[in-house]
Amino acid sequence: MKPTYIVTYTGKQFDFLNPKPEDICIEDIAHALACINRFRGHTRIPYSVAEHSVRASYVPVGNPLDNLLHDAAEAYIGDVPTPQKQNMGWDLQSTWGYIKKYIWVEGNILTVIYKALGLDYNKVQNTKQADKITLATEIRDIMPAGHDYIFLGPSIKPLPHKIEPWPWDKAEKEFLRRYKELT
Repeated sequence: MKPTYIVTYTGKQFDFLNPKPEDICIEDIAHALACINRFRGHTRIPYSVAEHSVRASYVPVGNPLDNLLHDAAEAYIGDVPTPQKQNMGWDLQSTWGYIKKYIWVEGNILTVIYKALGLDYNKVQNTKQADKITLATEIRDIMPAGHDYIFLGPSIKPLPHKIEPWPWDKAEKEFLRRYKELT
């Protein structure tokens, strides 16, 4: 039988098909997200999911803590970019049926993360809006020339400040600092 767990930064065994609250810790989430590049690394300069999450937590839409944690499951299962999720097929009978399972696993892990941190995942609101605003800012500031954020909709505008990406270790520290500030 193939294992369904990974060993985390802090040495825990995290089973992504059977996640348990006791296997979650914010240090693992911060460290892993700081080491994962946004956009599968296709940016002009490395830019981490941890930094993206911290920046999303400052968008004045939704709950700052929910905005910070919206990609936390990626610490355990990595990231599949949204366009890939949306265009790979949803029929479980198709060769791309695994993506539906990925989305289920991702949602299940987020639910367990929230439970482990004493939060309720069912109360999350407007995080997608904050994520889109952060994405528009990232497209403007860190993506190669020729990208546009217009596909996000006419109401989505980038934030006024320019992103200057942080090194991974600063992103990890800022994620933990922001989490402590919000809790």
